[in-house]
Amino acid sequence: MNVSVCYITKNEEKNIEKSLASIKAAADEIVVVDTGSQDKTKAIAASYGAKVYDYEWQDDFSAARNYAIGLAAGDYILFMDADEYVAAESCRNLRRVLERNQTHAALLMKRYDIDKDEADILGEIFVLRAFKRQENLRYQGRIHEELRADGNVIEDLAVADPKELILYHTGYEAAVNKSKAERNLRILRQELAETDHPGRLYMYLAEACRGVGDMAQMEHYARLDIAQGRRTVAFASRSYRLLLAALAEQERAEERRQLAQKAVEDFPELPEFWAEFAACQSEVYDYAAAIHAMEKALQCDKDYPAVSLEPREFDEAMRGLAQAKLAEWSELCQKAGALRISACIIAKNEAAELRDWLKQAAVFSDEIIFVDTGSIDDTAAIAAQAGAKVFAFSWRNDFAAARNFALEKVSADCDWVVFLDADETFYAPERVRGCLAFLQRNHPGTEGVQVPIVNVDTDACGREIQRFRALRIWRPHPSRRYRGAVHEALYAGQGEIRQGYIESLAVRHTGYSAGRIQQKLTRNLRLIVQEMQEQGEKPLHYRYLADCLYGLHEYELAIAYARRAIAAGVETVAGDGELYRLWLHCLRALDKSSEEQLAVIDKAQAAGINDIELLGWQGIIKTELARYKEAGPLLEQFIQRASVSDLSAGSNAVSGLLPDVYSALGLCSMRQDAAGAAACYQQALRLNPYHEETLARLYEGGRQAPAECLNQVLSFFPDQQQARKFLADWAVRFGYGRIVRLLAAELPVNQQHLLELMENGQLPQAGEKAQLEAGIYIQELFAALVSLPADKRQLQAVDCRQWAAMLPAPLERVIARLYGWQEQLLPEDFSGYMTGLSAMQGFVGDGPYEEYAGLAFDFSWEQVQEVATALTRRRKWQAAYSLWAGVPADSVGDGAAFWYHTGICLYYLEEFAAAQECLERAADAGCTEPDLPAYQKWLQCREEQA
Repeated sequence: MNVSVCYITKNEEKNIEKSLASIKAAADEIVVVDTGSQDKTKAIAASYGAKVYDYEWQDDFSAARNYAIGLAAGDYILFMDADEYVAAESCRNLRRVLERNQTHAALLMKRYDIDKDEADILGEIFVLRAFKRQENLRYQGRIHEELRADGNVIEDLAVADPKELILYHTGYEAAVNKSKAERNLRILRQELAETDHPGRLYMYLAEACRGVGDMAQMEHYARLDIAQGRRTVAFASRSYRLLLAALAEQERAEERRQLAQKAVEDFPELPEFWAEFAACQSEVYDYAAAIHAMEKALQCDKDYPAVSLEPREFDEAMRGLAQAKLAEWSELCQKAGALRISACIIAKNEAAELRDWLKQAAVFSDEIIFVDTGSIDDTAAIAAQAGAKVFAFSWRNDFAAARNFALEKVSADCDWVVFLDADETFYAPERVRGCLAFLQRNHPGTEGVQVPIVNVDTDACGREIQRFRALRIWRPHPSRRYRGAVHEALYAGQGEIRQGYIESLAVRHTGYSAGRIQQKLTRNLRLIVQEMQEQGEKPLHYRYLADCLYGLHEYELAIAYARRAIAAGVETVAGDGELYRLWLHCLRALDKSSEEQLAVIDKAQAAGINDIELLGWQGIIKTELARYKEAGPLLEQFIQRASVSDLSAGSNAVSGLLPDVYSALGLCSMRQDAAGAAACYQQALRLNPYHEETLARLYEGGRQAPAECLNQVLSFFPDQQQARKFLADWAVRFGYGRIVRLLAAELPVNQQHLLELMENGQLPQAGEKAQLEAGIYIQELFAALVSLPADKRQLQAVDCRQWAAMLPAPLERVIARLYGWQEQLLPEDFSGYMTGLSAMQGFVGDGPYEEYAGLAFDFSWEQVQEVATALTRRRKWQAAYSLWAGVPADSVGDGAAFWYHTGICLYYLEEFAAAQECLERAADAGCTEPDLPAYQKWLQCREEQA
């Protein structure tokens, strides 16, 4: 067997000699293809007997390698990089290893990456370096080229035993690496624009972006690579490793935990991924899961095969740390089990949701203290069945009194109290015990725990509205009691409750859903007014009134009370800036000028209020005014303060404002730094991928092709299918035709047809179809407003008015009458009423027809009968009958049609005796309807059978 050793080189005089010297004894020939060296590379190669060929570099590593293969004469080819060498023992074994594996097309060899001084091993990987010289074996890919067999992945592979054959790689110097990364990134992007298989490049793109310091793009490509699933290439786990390291550095704990979980699913043999997952589980206080994962890591390390395409990075130091962590977590598990936890709740008429609350409380508590404040449903019974200790409390419009009553019932041996509302549940209740055990072991002075309260709108598919921090867990003490009839808060007898904040114990709060919040606010408003009447008007009432009125969309009144509270010097738990923030939000809701909004912020700052959220809004508003030079520093200051500040005191919306701030900062940066602007937009979307304005800015300001931009944006969404539908709708509304084409399959069929007409140049037909579609949308909106239940209309009054305003004027007037916004329909509104009746067909059930039918009494009796006839023909029997029954005797005319239609309605309403009488009257009046005899016969048969 003849062996050809091949190289491609350029300016490698520092490395080539060591490599040539290490392999010369095993080579029958050495082929060096030089791509433009200006140093002594070629001379050194020639001195070792190499055949040196010049080659014009084409930014294509595969082309250069394949040129070298064409020059080689050996039976087997060993392709080396200039910064690789083999140990003396490996050189002596090379020919024997190749001969033993000559039935295989190619051979994988283990390579150790070592530092410049060759003192430390930085990593290890199996690489394909040796293969048969065959016409069908050629490299593909401009960079990170892969050897393929007729263009396909090589299946016939052997793996060299590392005890016999290994490579060393020394090419790790910071300056060299950055230069290589920049070159690689340039070539990779060129290939990405040309290739039909971009998935092969994502891992390499992530690596190159990391090399040049572009962490946002690194994450983008790493996520794209991971989304493909495990690929059958050496070191396929690289994207996981890059991204896990970045998430840990950026303290994005939950994303890191989710990624670690996916990593162990895709690479279950890697001990370091199990160790990573164990560490993530311990950070959310799930010590049992952490112990299981770490034990799995140690077992995988023990069972790790001698030959694997995936390098193992679990070293001796990690083994020692794993054992120490197992001991620590076992201790915490024992402490968690020994804790006594009381879950407390006050509730009234919460039967609909209580079972979920009780089920969750049972996960972490030893007793449930349930205080019922006057339920008339099954609330108390449900609690008792679940094993709760149920107590009755006579409600006296005082939340603090009810809560304190519950605290009096807590067992004397209780270690911690968890007090949640009925509409509050932990996202991960299994973490509570572990968290409290951790605090007792590592922070014994902590007396209370603040947790994130995540307000979600269950009427909008669980969309997060905002989040804030609140005290929900504390050590019980007789002096710790609530104060305040409304907006009650826990106080210590003396001093303050020493509190910590646990981000991973997030609580889901549904009480601010659109369908509930106004009920709560209306109730709170009533209680506040009652308290004012009983105790007298106090400055703190102004603050509560401002808050309630803002939630009820009474923005002008809310501003008035906020200003009174400010003038009175009211102090709030959320900080001095809260009232100014409320004032600002009211102005924005009222669409007041940017100057007026900035003036409120100026007033706050003049009052000595250094509020983080107001700072962010100041930057956003100045961005809206295109005052970018002023806005940029404010936005950057906001981001800096938000990253280092304890947000438990102050604004409850800072984290929610971050996407808007990053988006505004991107707009400020766009003119001077397009790459920096893109990074800001990406961070905004990472925090909130549904931020439509940011999506538009990224797309319009970027230099990416539409397909690449779409792939990047999709990586920010947890649910890809839902994301594609959302983005398709967004692209249609924003007029981004090229994105729409890429997502055409996600559009409704009618929109797909419209797009097809436009792309085929059939613009007149497209225009006609678009006009028809507009009519359909109007029909759907009208039907939706008619179908909306009465209680939802009241709770969403502002939205309903806005939706109704989108309708044509005649239909808007009908909705206004239906919703009680106007007293009566006029004669000229009849055509609009009948149009609305037609619009309802196929979109609403029977119930809404009955309410809609009642509006017909605003018109003449002749028109009432016209509506009743239309409803009868549509088989809306109850709605139709309600109109026939309301027509006075002197308005029925000859009676034939009246009695016939009334009888038919009664027949289907199963009022058979009345139906028979009406149909007899119809016949007596000369009714000529062809099916009248049939109905009479059916009724006669029923009577005989009875």
